[in-house]
Amino acid sequence: MENSAGLGGITLVLAAVVWLFIFVPGYTKRSQIKETTKLIQSARRTQEKSRVQTDDDRLRRLISTQRGFSVIFMLSALAALASVVAATAQNSWWFGFAVALTLSFASFVIQRAAASQAAKLAGNIHRARQRVRASASKSQAQIVKDRQWSPNPLPTPMPEVRKGELVQPLAEVIEISSPKKSLAAKEIDEILARRRAI
Repeated sequence: MENSAGLGGITLVLAAVVWLFIFVPGYTKRSQIKETTKLIQSARRTQEKSRVQTDDDRLRRLISTQRGFSVIFMLSALAALASVVAATAQNSWWFGFAVALTLSFASFVIQRAAASQAAKLAGNIHRARQRVRASASKSQAQIVKDRQWSPNPLPTPMPEVRKGELVQPLAEVIEISSPKKSLAAKEIDEILARRRAI
């Protein structure tokens, strides 16, 4: 019985030591980690603000605006319809109907304006890309039509051997001392006749 009480006390002391040396420093460093992440996020935000928006970025933003306001339009139209139904029972719902109708009309106007600007910008982007493709295809056609011969550039000459340098031969030179005997027409005909017979 005394051993179990002693082991329990030792276990409690070990747990306290582990808590002091592992968890407390991590808890104190947590504030440093939070400050570092805040600095990184603020630096990223300033970098994104200073970056020049391209046409694709503006188009993406206009499309997201159009989608967001179309959702608001649908929800406010449903709210206006529900408030009309509720106004038949109680007259105080007419105020909600007016607010929902105004909100739906404003969101519809904003959604349509964003859609028209997005359509214009998409058309400009498409025309610019078509111009680039057309000019690239014209230059490619000119390259294909130009069938003029152009010489291959010669490689640079090898450096001259300096005195005192040991240069190993790049390849062995095979000397042909006795050229191979050329065949006569009769011998060639015999070889071809044997091949045809097979």
